[in-house]
Amino acid sequence: MPTIQFDVLVPDDAAGKQVEDAFARAVDILVRHERLTSGSVTRDASPDVREDTEAQLRHAYEEERSEEPGDAVVQRYLITAEGASSMNQLAMGLSRVLTPKAELPNDPVALERQMDFELPAVYPWAVEVLR
Repeated sequence: MPTIQFDVLVPDDAAGKQVEDAFARAVDILVRHERLTSGSVTRDASPDVREDTEAQLRHAYEEERSEEPGDAVVQRYLITAEGASSMNQLAMGLSRVLTPKAELPNDPVALERQMDFELPAVYPWAVEVLR
């Protein structure tokens, strides 16, 4: 069964648990609305993460927040789901847990400046669909 793997740079274990709970709520909602037949979330608080992935997440944290990530750690969230029409689409949908929704203007000219409306992720993340 395919698994969606999110690696997320979180400031501490409490934040890691909050991310796990948010993913679990999102999966439960999708099951309740019959978008999935079943799903589960497992958190690995100290995964074996590639050095370049961690470096990329730390760089994103620094760039988006203009501050050092300090003692932040990468935690891994493995999401299994049955009944998804597309695992890639599900992964992008679940990424909304980590990415705030931007307020967009009704002005088409203003929308051409997309970068003006981008918001930083709640926590930097990387995603991969494992088959």
